[in-house]
Amino acid sequence: MKKTAIITLFFPEKETVDNTLTVARQADTVVLCDNSSNNNEELFKNIDNAVYCPFYKNLGLPGAFNSVLKNYQFEDDDFIIFFDQDSSIDENHIDTLIEEYNNLESRGCKVGCLGPEFYNTSNNTIEKPTLRTDLTDTCYSTKSVITSSMLCRYSSLKDIGFWNENLFLDMADWDLCWRFIEKGYLCCMTSKTILHHSVGTGEKKIGPISLRKGAAFREYYQTRDSLYLLKENYVPLKFKLRFLANVTVRPVVHLRLYEDRKKRLHYIASGFKDYFNNKHGVLED
Repeated sequence: MKKTAIITLFFPEKETVDNTLTVARQADTVVLCDNSSNNNEELFKNIDNAVYCPFYKNLGLPGAFNSVLKNYQFEDDDFIIFFDQDSSIDENHIDTLIEEYNNLESRGCKVGCLGPEFYNTSNNTIEKPTLRTDLTDTCYSTKSVITSSMLCRYSSLKDIGFWNENLFLDMADWDLCWRFIEKGYLCCMTSKTILHHSVGTGEKKIGPISLRKGAAFREYYQTRDSLYLLKENYVPLKFKLRFLANVTVRPVVHLRLYEDRKKRLHYIASGFKDYFNNKHGVLED
């Protein structure tokens, strides 16, 4: 049973190298999927157990992950753990997740994925789902787990057909979880270890309401891929309503509140256009 970490890169910097070093100490192999247009292998040359895979184009999260899962040799019981480049973990983080995963399996749980609760460095809070079902004192099942630090067995990923490459960035992790659930797996989280991770670029307060702000270009993927997910039967009703709001209410709110209105409007309009043209993959301006 091997522990393989897969990290997606996009124009990595020194902080990315530091994060990768911490992950590499805890995994047998760390595969670096570089979606940048340039080669960054030199940054990671001192990490002995790192495998650097440059694509010289942006395949998105699902495309990058699947390039490893479908083309490298894995055993069914191998553990795969996914990371974003800006996430940082504590020592023994991966082994703690595996211990929790094995404990759930020993109790008869059919685990699809397991992730930690995470400390959102954008708003300095520990994020945990409101809707959850306790499984042990430290683990619970939920409807979705974020990509970074998501632990799975290779056999489970293979069973659901790996990541959905019709999506590109946002919501790919939700989609993976819902397809796990559709096949009878549990998506779980544990409070026994914490991930340090940034979600968005900050928040905008409107009275008691906080709106999470993301980069303008994400409007494109959130619009286009929300429209694609609205057609899928495995998407929970609650989230279908959310995706419907993503393409109706949300654009109006963002265009009123954020200063880069013209740029956001361009990305929203492009998202609608490319959906109706059945386009997937990276945005081409």
